[in-house]
Amino acid sequence: MTGAKAATAKPEDTPAWDTTKLALKTILPEASHGKMDLATTDCTMCHKEGGVAPTFKKIHTGYDVAIYNAAGIRYSEAVSVTIQSASFKDNKLTFKFNAAAKPDFKDIDVTKSYTPTILVGLYGWNTKNFIVGPHERLVDDNKDRVLDSKDKRNLEADAGTQDPRIKTLSAKDGVWEIEADLTAWADLIKNGTVKRVEVGVLSKAWTADKVQVAIDAKTRTFDLNAGKFDDKAFAPIAAVEKCETCHAALATNFHNPSYGGSVTACRMCHITKAGGSHLEMQSRSIDSYVHAIHSMQYFDVGAIDFKDPVQALHYEEHISMPYPTHGVTNCESCHLPGTYNPPTQDISMPGLLSAASKNESWGRNMPAIPAMVTGPAERACGGCHRAQAINEDMAGELIMLNQHFEQGGYVVPAGDKPLDTLMGVINKVMPLFKK
Repeated sequence: MTGAKAATAKPEDTPAWDTTKLALKTILPEASHGKMDLATTDCTMCHKEGGVAPTFKKIHTGYDVAIYNAAGIRYSEAVSVTIQSASFKDNKLTFKFNAAAKPDFKDIDVTKSYTPTILVGLYGWNTKNFIVGPHERLVDDNKDRVLDSKDKRNLEADAGTQDPRIKTLSAKDGVWEIEADLTAWADLIKNGTVKRVEVGVLSKAWTADKVQVAIDAKTRTFDLNAGKFDDKAFAPIAAVEKCETCHAALATNFHNPSYGGSVTACRMCHITKAGGSHLEMQSRSIDSYVHAIHSMQYFDVGAIDFKDPVQALHYEEHISMPYPTHGVTNCESCHLPGTYNPPTQDISMPGLLSAASKNESWGRNMPAIPAMVTGPAERACGGCHRAQAINEDMAGELIMLNQHFEQGGYVVPAGDKPLDTLMGVINKVMPLFKK
């Protein structure tokens, strides 16, 4: 109710931990609640219809306003996006899409309160992974000889904005025509490294109350050589409907509502070419990331003050939480049957794993493990197994696990230039399976 502070040698010393600012009593406005005995006061004396304070029904509505309207209609069922057509010529990919609401649905006007974000990812080596991720920055747009946040994303931009590679040709009445310039990667297309691209549309839409709502992202696979969409190029591995048995709408609580509705859209940012920025010893790739998260690996352990008993307790409770299902049903809670065997080298690219985190307040057993380049099985299947060893602080088991994967594949230290090391491995391994 009121929180507590760690004891200090002197009154003026800063306590090792302090939860008073997190306590219920201090969160409530002091001016109106300061003299109340919150253990005995009847809150509904004020929090009632016609009272001086809002009812608890208005404070805690019972439904997520980003997912449903007041009538209980899902925004993702009332508003949809369709990628209609595409063509490819002179390294320019041109495509049309439209957004439309059901005739009787008036909460969203796609001609006014809707902004689409465009993504184009380039698949590499006939795999389901991106050799050029739309969210990456691989072009020195400002010519300062440094690739950083001052440069634009590869192939990601809001429609209608100025971008060196994503151009809005037309936008009217909920219909858009976009041109994506792939010239920077013409050599990869010419030599056959890239044969397919994924076109993605993320939908950012708002209600009249300025609440951003969840509308499903839309993606389609385009075959550059055939010059048409190939909707059967990659069979689905996980089903959004299964994810939404727990997540009412994907991404509303960990990104923003525009990112949900498509596992492929998730993969367009969560590529194998980056280590897990928040998860130690994992890849940013969706398979490693999601497996680690559902194995209850903790985010950003390097930032935890383990001397603070509240933070330490929160960590222990998080990593000890069991996933809601058991055995093989853990896999099939997301995966379609038969899609969770170890991935093979010919359909999945190598990936980058982040280094182990450092934390001086933490007396754990884990050694200083550097960033590594690994094969797909180590990245995907290892996502769960590594997380379990990390959570249990079983350094020996983690080392044995890495040796096991190395014997059946490869584990290469990433060194000072992880992306260069990764690309070197990709260019050595993937030609062995080139079709």
